[in-house]
Amino acid sequence: MMRSKIILLLGLFTFVPLSLAETIFTVSYEDKVQFPYYMGEGSSVLEDKPGAAVELVKLLETKIPDFRVEFKRFPWKRCLASLEKGSVDAAFNASFKEKRMQMGAYPWKDKQVDTSRRLTTISYSIYAPKNRSFVWDGKQFSNLNGAIGAPAGYSIIGDLEKLGVKVAEAKSTEANLKKVLAGRIDGAALQDVTGDYFLKAKNDLFGGISKVEPPLKTKPYYLMISHQFIAKNPKLAEQIWDAIAELREEKLSLLSEKYFL
Repeated sequence: MMRSKIILLLGLFTFVPLSLAETIFTVSYEDKVQFPYYMGEGSSVLEDKPGAAVELVKLLETKIPDFRVEFKRFPWKRCLASLEKGSVDAAFNASFKEKRMQMGAYPWKDKQVDTSRRLTTISYSIYAPKNRSFVWDGKQFSNLNGAIGAPAGYSIIGDLEKLGVKVAEAKSTEANLKKVLAGRIDGAALQDVTGDYFLKAKNDLFGGISKVEPPLKTKPYYLMISHQFIAKNPKLAEQIWDAIAELREEKLSLLSEKYFL
């Protein structure tokens, strides 16, 4: 009888550490469409076609043993605030801004951000009325009288301000496009993937708007990891960024393709 109890207790003690060994990695991303990287509006994570970047980050589970990814969706500013507090472990898609380094960490190598471990690359362009009066030559604006819109909290705001442009923030890509239509702003600086999506998906509404060439800016985007997670799991954080780089090369194009069908 005593031997049976000892075996049972040993079985319990060997089982508990295995369950505790699983790492739950909580990742936040924006609650707006960023085609094809994340789809749907609001706090829900879509079960079917949630977005190519969402699918890619979920595939970390296939690269790292005993690792489970859980998602949360917030407005972008809240994603970054949650990252800084450590209430989420990571956030994407984040371009590099030095001031964001206090909110979380980027993959790092040789004292600079490691672009080889980016999640993706996205361009920004200006979207404006087809009868616009201003000109963008790739370096500067001319005949620009009003403001250029941009989604709140996006890094392109700082780039526009460096060009001496007055910036008007709005909560989303669609809100910016509606302001362009209403004549409240001269144009909107939007990520191509999202701006192009809205012009195509809602052509009946936004048919009077076109994309201005050349692009405004092209940037690599990253999965940022919280300082709190890194303090507890420094080796695992590097493993995550390494896996992101591998998955980008192996899977991102294929994952993205089905959203264009």
